[in-house]
Amino acid sequence: MSNDLGIIGHKHAFVKILTTGLRDRCGVAEGDRLLLAVSGGADSTALLYAMATIAPLPNWSLDLHVAHVNHHLRDTADEDEDFVAECTAALDLPFYRTDIYPDQEDGNLEDVARDWRYSELASFADGLDADYIATGHHADDQLETMLMRLMRGSSVSGMSGIAPKRRIGVSRARLIRPMLWTDHFLAIGFLRAIKQPWREDETNQNDSRWRARLRKDVLPVLRELREDAAVKAAESADRMRDATNVIEQIVRNTELQLVQKMSAHEAVMQRYAAAQLLDTLLGGVIRLTSVSMGASADALSTRVIHPILVAIRAQSGERRSFDLNGGVRIIVTPDHVRWTRAGH
Repeated sequence: MSNDLGIIGHKHAFVKILTTGLRDRCGVAEGDRLLLAVSGGADSTALLYAMATIAPLPNWSLDLHVAHVNHHLRDTADEDEDFVAECTAALDLPFYRTDIYPDQEDGNLEDVARDWRYSELASFADGLDADYIATGHHADDQLETMLMRLMRGSSVSGMSGIAPKRRIGVSRARLIRPMLWTDHFLAIGFLRAIKQPWREDETNQNDSRWRARLRKDVLPVLRELREDAAVKAAESADRMRDATNVIEQIVRNTELQLVQKMSAHEAVMQRYAAAQLLDTLLGGVIRLTSVSMGASADALSTRVIHPILVAIRAQSGERRSFDLNGGVRIIVTPDHVRWTRAGH
C-alpha cells in the first residue's frame, strides 16, 4: 500500500466527492458490507484505494471485499488479475476472482461480457450477504452514455443515463456507482497523489467502438469548452432521473383511470381517450399495461412501441394487431385498445 494513502487519504477532493456519492446518492450506511468490482484500471483502482481510506473512518466502519472478473480478452488479462490481487493483499482485504469467456458466446461481445460479469459479481455478493456491489463508473462514462443515447433519439428515461443505484436480477445486493459525480482525471490525480500505479486497457483505444471514439475525439473538445462538462452532464442526468420519476407516477395514475383490467390476462382502453394522450404518456401506459400482462419491459423499446402509437392515432380506424414478447398481443380496433395474453 502507498505510504501516502494515510497522509492524503480523505483530504483529497476525489475521496470527498466519493464519500458524498456513497451516502447521499447511493444510500450506503454505517456498517454496510460492500463488494468492490476492481479490474485494475485507473478508475476501479482509485475506487479501491479511496474506499480503503473511507471504510475505517468514524460513522462508516464499512466491511469491504474485492472481486475481479477475468474476461480473458487480452494477452495481459492474467497480469491484470495479479495486479488486483497484490493491491488487495496490500490493503489486507478479502479477494475473490473468477473466469469468464464472453468471446466464446454468441451476441454482442460488450453486452455478453457486461451481463456475465454482473451475474458473477451478484453471485459473489449473495454468497457474502453483501449490501452493495460498487463499480468505478464516473462522470465521463455518464457523459459518453448520454451522448450515445442522444444520437439514438432516446426518451427522457434513456437520457437519465447510468443509474447510481439499481438491482441486478434477483440479487439482494444493489449495484452502485458512487463515482458518477467525479471524473477520470480526478481519479488519476488521486492515484498520482498517493503514488499508486494502475493497469492500462489498450482496448480503450479501439476507434471502431462508439464509446472509445467519443472518449478520444469528442470528450477532449467538450472539456476544452468547459472543464467540468462531464460533471455537469452527471448533474443533468440526475435531473432527468427526477423527471422520469414524475412521468412514471403520471403514467401509473393515467393507467388506473383509463385502462380497465378485465382479468390478469386481459385489459382494455378506449381508443379515443388513448389518442388524446401525449406520446410519452401513451407509450408509458402501453408499456406499463403490457408488463402487467406478462411482457418483459426490456423488450418494449421505442421501436416496438411507436407503431402501436401510430395505429392508435390513425384516422382510418383500421384494425391492427401487434404481438409483443411474453405472448402478449395488443389489438387496436376502431373503438378500443385491447391487451390479451396467449393461452388465456
